[in-house]
Amino acid sequence: MTTGEQPTSQLWQSDAWRREATRWIDEALERRGVVRVPVTPRQPRVRAWSTQLVVDTTDGRRMWFKASSPSTSPEPAIYRSLAAVAPDRVPEMWAGDDEHGWLLMADQGPLLREVADGDSIVGLWSGALRRYARLQRATVEVVDTLVDAGVPHWQPDDLVSWWMTGRGAGHRETERPLREAAARLSSVGLPSTIEHNDLHAGNVFCADGSAGAIHDSRFFDWGDAYVGNPLGSLLIALAGPAYHFGMPADPERDGRLVRAYLSVWADLVPSSRLQAVLPDALLIARLARVRAMERALERATSAERAEWTPRVIDTTVRDIVRETTS
Repeated sequence: MTTGEQPTSQLWQSDAWRREATRWIDEALERRGVVRVPVTPRQPRVRAWSTQLVVDTTDGRRMWFKASSPSTSPEPAIYRSLAAVAPDRVPEMWAGDDEHGWLLMADQGPLLREVADGDSIVGLWSGALRRYARLQRATVEVVDTLVDAGVPHWQPDDLVSWWMTGRGAGHRETERPLREAAARLSSVGLPSTIEHNDLHAGNVFCADGSAGAIHDSRFFDWGDAYVGNPLGSLLIALAGPAYHFGMPADPERDGRLVRAYLSVWADLVPSSRLQAVLPDALLIARLARVRAMERALERATSAERAEWTPRVIDTTVRDIVRETTS
């Protein structure tokens, strides 16, 4: 954050900002013939990188407004690009403002983590991963549009170079293993696609816990996204069942999820070859997680950095060092 810039979370909690955002919401609703209930919006959450406003309307609908830090990926542009190639896999954006990083969407119902449980999540998540991989494949057509709109393009070796000039500068021993992993990953020849970079069951809308509902699930919360090797999406995806449902480590479960995801790419690259570079993909994906979180905290307060740096950045840095030097 440069001198004189106000932390975004402080800006978003000001009365002046909320009035401006509410006016924008009203104008967007008016274009659709919808009227806001006057006692709303409510602001349920403020983070360093985004905030949400909940808006109820006189026709009984609920709307969600989101504002994102300018240091994160441009979600309005991402939703427009994804809607152009995979409209059934993302929520409809009612309105978007690229300059402010604002977007407005109708409530999409429950999240996958709310309708699943420990018995059903593996089957449901397998279906969601296949659906997500097909979304990724569709974005090959709009990669240039995404990058032109400001979505970062992080190829594996680019991430290694970034690491070595930053937090990796104190861990020179990590460079060779990381370069080798990046080279192996790039050598399989998968196209660059969108990479969600935080893919878990809390970022998927799903009407209920049925297999049929998975076929209409929709993916959201693209603020950490980048364009790059698609396999990195599995880093968070494989950790999700344990994180959300308290499930113990299970290689068989991970194998089932990996097979579901890789099946969508098997016509381009044999699954056996993708399996072989999966450890490399997960390692490189950790670099992207660190980089995205550093971007997310660029407009944070000191207290927010003190909270999130140990929770996400420091733990991931330790994982990178451990995996490259053990």
